[in-house]
Amino acid sequence: MHLTVSRWFGPLVAVACLLASAAASSAQEVGDAMFVTVQNPITSETVARIKQQVDPRANEANRQRRVDTIVFDFNPDGKPAATDEFGPCYELAKYIGSGALQGRRTVAFVHAPVAGHTVLPVLACVERVIGKAGVIGPVVGDVVQKLSPVEQAGYKERFPSRDRWAIVQKMFDPGVRLVSGTLRDGADKVTVYADARDEDAMTRVAGAAPVQGVQDGTVAGYTAAQARALGLAQARADSRPEVAEVFGLPASSVRDDPLQGRSPDAYQWVLKGDVDGAMRESLNRVVRDVRKKKGNVLVLVLNCGGTDLDTARGLAEDLIKAQTGEDAVQVIAFVPETAPDAAAVVALGCSEIVMTRPADGAEGKEADIGNFERYLKSAKPAAVEAQRQSLRKLAEDQGYPGVLIDGMLTRDLEIVRATAQGNAKKTKLMTRAEFDTELKANPGAWAEAPKVVKPKGVPFHPGATVAAELGLARFVVPTTNPNDVCKIYGASAAKSPDPGWLDKFAEFLKIPAVTIILVMVGFIGLILELKVPGLTVPGITAALCFILVFWSQSRFSGEMFVLALLLFLLGLALVGIEIFVLPGFGACGICGILCMLAGLGLVTLDKVPTDTGEWVRFGVRISTYLFAMMGAMVLAFVIAKFLPQVPYANRMMLTPPTDTPSAGEMDLPGASAALELLGAIGTATTALRPAGVVRFGDKFVDVVSDGGFIPSGTRVQVITVEGTRIVVKEV
Repeated sequence: MHLTVSRWFGPLVAVACLLASAAASSAQEVGDAMFVTVQNPITSETVARIKQQVDPRANEANRQRRVDTIVFDFNPDGKPAATDEFGPCYELAKYIGSGALQGRRTVAFVHAPVAGHTVLPVLACVERVIGKAGVIGPVVGDVVQKLSPVEQAGYKERFPSRDRWAIVQKMFDPGVRLVSGTLRDGADKVTVYADARDEDAMTRVAGAAPVQGVQDGTVAGYTAAQARALGLAQARADSRPEVAEVFGLPASSVRDDPLQGRSPDAYQWVLKGDVDGAMRESLNRVVRDVRKKKGNVLVLVLNCGGTDLDTARGLAEDLIKAQTGEDAVQVIAFVPETAPDAAAVVALGCSEIVMTRPADGAEGKEADIGNFERYLKSAKPAAVEAQRQSLRKLAEDQGYPGVLIDGMLTRDLEIVRATAQGNAKKTKLMTRAEFDTELKANPGAWAEAPKVVKPKGVPFHPGATVAAELGLARFVVPTTNPNDVCKIYGASAAKSPDPGWLDKFAEFLKIPAVTIILVMVGFIGLILELKVPGLTVPGITAALCFILVFWSQSRFSGEMFVLALLLFLLGLALVGIEIFVLPGFGACGICGILCMLAGLGLVTLDKVPTDTGEWVRFGVRISTYLFAMMGAMVLAFVIAKFLPQVPYANRMMLTPPTDTPSAGEMDLPGASAALELLGAIGTATTALRPAGVVRFGDKFVDVVSDGGFIPSGTRVQVITVEGTRIVVKEV
């Protein structure tokens, strides 16, 4: 016995290994799927475009991208479709049933009325899925008056089922009397259909009876219920995601291929930092540059985040628009590490999502997507609910299950994956409450032990493996190199677009050290312009520096820009009032400085701080700019002191008045009388702002103060006489 076991053990192990290897190979050979929009009416150009779109994917060298299932959507935008030309429809039907697509599952998706010769390519598909508003037929009616014998032969060629031919014949021949029964002398009770007028066909039918709902004397158009009952449609679905659910197709396959059969020409762009208006503006320029260079694939490497979901939603909408039209760009979101908060929203707007999952045994962590914890901590419940509804709609429009967004934004939600009873390929994601309701409403429709995808009370941000299983990620790659993503799509190494010098300059200015230098130079220029009037150059330099700071940080977008700009301008106005209208250093000056600092701090934000962490970061920025202003004041006073001694530079300054009046000034009328008042003490009869009137004995003389504000009634002394200009100070 021992020898026998030993003898067979080796071969058995070998066979087991071979089977396991074959199973693994089979698992890796799972193909892709694609949806194709069939434009109405069908023309030769439509057929050529469909061939151009389908052939590359059907013959794709990369097994991951090669399609096994092709769904033809015959109702673009859910509108009725009808074609009066037989030729293009026959050409499309012939292509669908040709050897080029042999071995592929072809599915006709009818979710609105389909009539005329458009019915022909619908019948040519291996399977048909119909929606509740779908109607197949009639062929003859308002669009097509009558079929020629050649056209009738074409329909019979494309729908060769002898036992169901009468169903199709009824759509163009009103004389057909459709009956059903079982196949006579058949071992199994197979349902067959025939024309009661056809004696030869009736000999094969046992128990013939008229088909309910189909009237004699008129052509037939089969509703969803009739098509299902007659076996003309194999499944029911009202939307592309439901079709994908029926056949177990990837969620992202429900969108038309933006490449439309074009050879991929790939570019890559990295998104870094928080998603804001500047990033949106910059990315739109990148897309325009890719189109200008005739590129059609853009790999977006998501190394970004942020809690501004409104801007991220707008950016996602921009990306969706970029994937339409004649020069559509396929935008692929690549998540090498993590895509939290706003980054996840941007990913939803892309054509497909690819994530990093290290190979077995390799070091590294799976990429994850959808961690909204930072946003949830800062946002109010009402705002979270509004964002949940908005992002759920975005996800569903892109073909993703909306319940995944609910789970990412609702910690207490439990999500399960239900499997249809008797059909392991048909699965559906739903909440636990929805599953319990479905189970009660349709007993036996779903297996009673669904797989828990997200437990209740646990944050949900799926890793690459789970995201791929749920259809959120289309593919996974073992590295963080974008070129590995390009290989999946049959593209060579990705090139870098050139968004232009403007974006590069703005990115340079946004470097914190550069921003602080700009702020310091701006304050130095502002102080010099106020302390040494007439220079002009420091004022222009200050204005330019502050403009660059505001532009680079906000790029004239974002909800905080207007508030920041108004605060900064208000601060300038208050400082100006303090210097020229209300001399001294009081409330206006302090408030003005604080407003300027607040404006500089707010311009770097996308929204008003709401939690402690955001307020701390805002305070750090304000403090940084405050220290920069203090340093600027010191430098400004140093420059003002030594600038007059610098050759050439002193020519920019006005020559200060001398203590000794010149001969020309002494010759002016009243100059000698004014000189006699030097050192005299009098009383200000008006406030000196700085000019006013002072009484010396019985004389009233116009004077100016030495710079400060002097109230009326204050004793003053003449300290300088410059021609007829008398300068006094308070004593």
